[in-house]
Amino acid sequence: MARRAPGAFLTSSSFARAAPRHAVPFAPEHVPAVRAFNERLAGAGAPWRFPEATVPDWLPRMEGVPVWQEFFLLLEDGAVRGAYVLKRQDAAVAGQRRRIGSFYWQLSEGAIDARYALVAPRLLKTALETEPLLFLIGMVGRDRPIARLVRALQWRLSVVPFYFKPLRPARFLAELRYGRRRAGGTAGLLLDIAAVTGAGWLGLKLASLAVGAHLRREPPVQIEQIDRFGNWSDALWAAHAARYSFVGGRDAAALNATYPPHSREFVRLRISLGDATIGWAVVHDCQPAASEHFGNMRVGTIVDCFAAPEHAGAVVRASTDVLARRSVDLVVSNQSHEAWRRALRRAGFLRGPSSWLFAPAPSLAALVAADDPAGRRMHLNRGDGDWPWGAVLDAR
Repeated sequence: MARRAPGAFLTSSSFARAAPRHAVPFAPEHVPAVRAFNERLAGAGAPWRFPEATVPDWLPRMEGVPVWQEFFLLLEDGAVRGAYVLKRQDAAVAGQRRRIGSFYWQLSEGAIDARYALVAPRLLKTALETEPLLFLIGMVGRDRPIARLVRALQWRLSVVPFYFKPLRPARFLAELRYGRRRAGGTAGLLLDIAAVTGAGWLGLKLASLAVGAHLRREPPVQIEQIDRFGNWSDALWAAHAARYSFVGGRDAAALNATYPPHSREFVRLRISLGDATIGWAVVHDCQPAASEHFGNMRVGTIVDCFAAPEHAGAVVRASTDVLARRSVDLVVSNQSHEAWRRALRRAGFLRGPSSWLFAPAPSLAALVAADDPAGRRMHLNRGDGDWPWGAVLDAR
């Protein structure tokens, strides 16, 4: 899971320097200043770096593609004091097509120098001026500076629920490290005992069977692994986008840009029932090196998906089956819509603690709330963030 760049949170009303006053798109003449900014961060021990190329290597702006990234810099006398990424895209909001923006990878010199603590709120303010229908997703915890900042601005924060399904429960219990870290040594000992005795395996199996016993009644579907999305995905988008109160654009052009056909990082699935295509999914299969959350497990992720809400179960089941055939130990997914959450539960997934947060700007929140006050029909998942691009950037 990608670690988010922190920015800095304004905790005092008195600073030695005023905030820089203008943000500009990242242009070639700014490359030396960005490099110097990264060097100052590195010199202070901060692990984050901003891209030093003006054209993004993922989602560059291209003719006819409705989703792209833009890089912005906050300057003071020619020096970069902050930077952020803005992803622009189409979306369906309360049944209407809108242009929205996703704000992420915000870096502030305030993270290493308190004189620039005003930079972080200025970054967000500038992004909001550029794109009023702005949102943040990810943030990985309410204690992060950016999450504290949006709370201070009275933006509504909500959790995008996390679900998991151990396909090899004994290995899952042996490798799970998150529970050990949260609960301490006693919990680790109990997990080890459960793994050795089989009690944990039995408990997870029984829980999975209890919530997924009815799956035998579901009709079989056809699953096709594809290289790119076509007109059929446009038809799905046109038919069902308005049934969601908020969903980022998922037509073929947006999907092929987000999950490029030449990339082997993802597995793209087309799911059909009889002669009709009913949905699609993008899944990811990897074995991270000693992950702090999952140890050495092979982890499958249902990254993105779309269908009519009543077909969510078929898409989740198909995605899980494909990942099971790839011999993953664990399948995980973050989903917000009530139908997709119900589909995960019915497929035997268990809900776990989630630190993945969604924060819409007040203008966007108002549009959604007018159609869906409780937010149960928002369709949010990993496909709405910067992952895995942010994870690669973080590793750099």
